[in-house]
Amino acid sequence: MAREVDIIIFGATGFTGKHTIALLARLSKSKNRDLTWGVAGRSEKKLRDMLVQCEEETEISLAHIPTIVADVQDEKSLKQMARKARIVINCCGPYRFFGEPVVKACVEEGTHHVDVSGEPQYMETMQLKYHSAAQEKGIYIISACGVDCIPTDLGVAFLQQKFAGTLNSVDIYLELWEEGEKTPGPAINYGTWESAVYILAHVKELKTLRRQLFTTPLPNFKPKLEAKILPHKRSFTEGWCAPFLGSDRSVVRRSQRYFYEKNSKRPVQIETYVVIKSFLNLIIFAIFGAIFSILTRFKFGRSLLLKFPEIFSGGLFSHQHPSEEKIEAFWFSATLYGEGWKESLPDANDAYFIPVNRALCAKVKGRNPAYGSTCVCLVLSAITLITESDKMPPGGGVYPPGFAFAETSLVEQLNENGVTFEIVFEKDLHFPKH
Repeated sequence: MAREVDIIIFGATGFTGKHTIALLARLSKSKNRDLTWGVAGRSEKKLRDMLVQCEEETEISLAHIPTIVADVQDEKSLKQMARKARIVINCCGPYRFFGEPVVKACVEEGTHHVDVSGEPQYMETMQLKYHSAAQEKGIYIISACGVDCIPTDLGVAFLQQKFAGTLNSVDIYLELWEEGEKTPGPAINYGTWESAVYILAHVKELKTLRRQLFTTPLPNFKPKLEAKILPHKRSFTEGWCAPFLGSDRSVVRRSQRYFYEKNSKRPVQIETYVVIKSFLNLIIFAIFGAIFSILTRFKFGRSLLLKFPEIFSGGLFSHQHPSEEKIEAFWFSATLYGEGWKESLPDANDAYFIPVNRALCAKVKGRNPAYGSTCVCLVLSAITLITESDKMPPGGGVYPPGFAFAETSLVEQLNENGVTFEIVFEKDLHFPKH
């Protein structure tokens, strides 16, 4: 079926949507591409106003870009929107509340779908409910296509490809910092805070969901990667490392399950940590984290968190949009330290009887993680999906990005656009004989 455009940005008048428009305007025509696209949302006027604003900022003519009126509460309008494009970039969150109707419309109309959700309950529910239907239509539904979780999930796949031998485990260390003199104001949009509140509030849902989704356990490989509960330091990071409870770990594990079940690759064990520069900041982080965790358990507590994000995040989040100057000053990195063996065994289920003997460390880095790097990841994920479908997992389905894009050129394209993947060091490991 012929489509009116290649790509539609749904939720284009939001803060993420605005940054996505500016990037798609440029990247849709780069590298000899000639991709067509449109924008969708509830208000025709707001869509036009946003295009005018983006045209002034990018100096790229957007007068010809079609606008589509679609409302997440109106199933008919979502299906009409999905019918017009090959892929929908969904910027309308929190996805717990607004994601499924768009996914459902895309599946029914045979349209690919990508979003930036970092919400495990939403992502795994979509896999449980729509994976078979997506395969029947030959389309791809891929979430977590932003900084949450392209650097970690695709980063582990990148490390696997670069590791000469067999990769057993990866510790990931996440860092966020502001360049230069700190400026006042929030750094991240309120929608991310809202999603985090509901993720933790409903975390108990995951146990039942995963029993339905993952009916067979993965094998227990040795040596087992033990989580480091207490704060610690590593030679390749500057600061204290503490457990990170974000969605990266669950997304990477889903990819690794697919690599094992579909490609017969030994699954990599994964643990995630956040790096905090000083011990004082570590204490502050622990206090804020404990308060956040306790308050999410109660309706009144959640109401407080959602009403006063500035107070409970130390000013990092706010109901106000962050300034462009503020978000451009922020950087992120994900350092991936992997250990394994130089030797490869013929079968994914084979056991090693010698200690790990090789280490490989990679780093993924970028500016403006909340909107700049996230939107680069999102737009290039959508473009890669429709231009390199022959390199995607065969048959379509609902996948995490690490498995979906492992064989594509997405890493190379990200490197060309400010989200860099690089090998930091490689070394042999030697253990004393007993």
